Amino acid sequence: MVIHEKELKVLADCGEKVTMGIRKQSPDGVSKKILPGVKGMKKACLAILAVAFAGCATSPEITSWNMAKEVNTPAAYQDYIRRYPQSSNAGEARELVGKSKMDQILKADTVDECVRIMKTNPDPKTAETVADLAVKAAQKEISVAALYDFLAYFKGNAGAPEVRRKLEELEFKSAGEDPSTVAMEYFLFRYPESRFAAEGRKLLSEKSYGQVKTWGNQYGFKAFLQRFPDSPRAAEVRGWVKPATPQAGSLDPRGTLARAVEKSPWLKRYGCAIFLSSGIRKHAGDIDSLRRDLYDLETGANSGNLPPSCSSVTVAARPGAEASIEEVLRLMERAEGRRNELANQWKVYGQRDEMVRGAVGASVKVSDDLETAELSEEVLGSGPLGGLDAGREKGSISARKALERFKLAEKMIASDRNDIKRLLLETDGLYRPLQHYVTSCLAAE
Repeated sequence: MVIHEKELKVLADCGEKVTMGIRKQSPDGVSKKILPGVKGMKKACLAILAVAFAGCATSPEITSWNMAKEVNTPAAYQDYIRRYPQSSNAGEARELVGKSKMDQILKADTVDECVRIMKTNPDPKTAETVADLAVKAAQKEISVAALYDFLAYFKGNAGAPEVRRKLEELEFKSAGEDPSTVAMEYFLFRYPESRFAAEGRKLLSEKSYGQVKTWGNQYGFKAFLQRFPDSPRAAEVRGWVKPATPQAGSLDPRGTLARAVEKSPWLKRYGCAIFLSSGIRKHAGDIDSLRRDLYDLETGANSGNLPPSCSSVTVAARPGAEASIEEVLRLMERAEGRRNELANQWKVYGQRDEMVRGAVGASVKVSDDLETAELSEEVLGSGPLGGLDAGREKGSISARKALERFKLAEKMIASDRNDIKRLLLETDGLYRPLQHYVTSCLAAE
């Protein structure tokens, strides 16, 4: 508590009078009894002192109020109201909760922050303010996921069309820079009528051409021709295709494909992508949501799970592709079985490699320790080994022999792992063209 100068003067005067009253002496130097009224003056001064210094011991309520104002956050004021609901400051605290919340909201400068605020279900006026902040944040946003979040929460805002254009540009640029064919294929799934669609298909055609040429596989060539029959590269690729004996199809090609989709996670995902893209082409449903589902499907944001919109997806073979797709599915099943077998072997040999490396390290240490101990025996005549037996092989020599055996095993395991890796690459070189061909034969029902 602060005591002003005027109050100090009053206290000083009062103290002086009390002292004079208590110690008043007679002219002859003999002390006399305290004068009547002095006791009353003393009590008055003590009362003034009590009032003056009462503020030195601040109450917990006042301390909490001062702290809440210092922190100045909704949580701080709400905590104060919870603890002191009947306080004279409670009304002001409730007003400051709203003001502090708005101050915090106005600081939001990213789409992510604005989306988090919208998830708290704010009132319409606050939601309108947040939407305006989100539009400004979206102008400098470069995250594709964040812009999809914007469209999920602010699609009715006047700034949404501009965000869609920006999102389309960002996704096309990213897909164009990706060396694989997958990114551009999924871009065209999401934006089949994009202003970048023609350029995107041209880029996809060139990437696919380089891919099938590297594979050198007949099914890769056929897949390219089915996808890009009008490509400038088509005539060259046709020259690589060898005549093949037509294969007889089963009596139930639809059932064969349905069973393959059910057994194969990647085929199910691709079927989902075709289905979602078909919805976008037909303008069926919420286009922003369909695009977001395709984006999550491509990036694996749902941990491999299909979006709810793909709960009942069915795919069909394009007309004329029924017989060939059945043959390819059988080849793929065998290739996939071989891939799984090799992958398991790779894992086992990896564990063996780890074990033998540990054995080599331990053998090196044992050999070194034994050599040191043996040297001590030879030089000093005694040591930790308890004397040397000249007729037996030294322990360090035995340890070195064991070390060499472990090193030989390490080399053999490394050689086997290289063979497994080579076989995996060869199998993948067969599997991927088959996979490419199957996807080129599919259509949404």
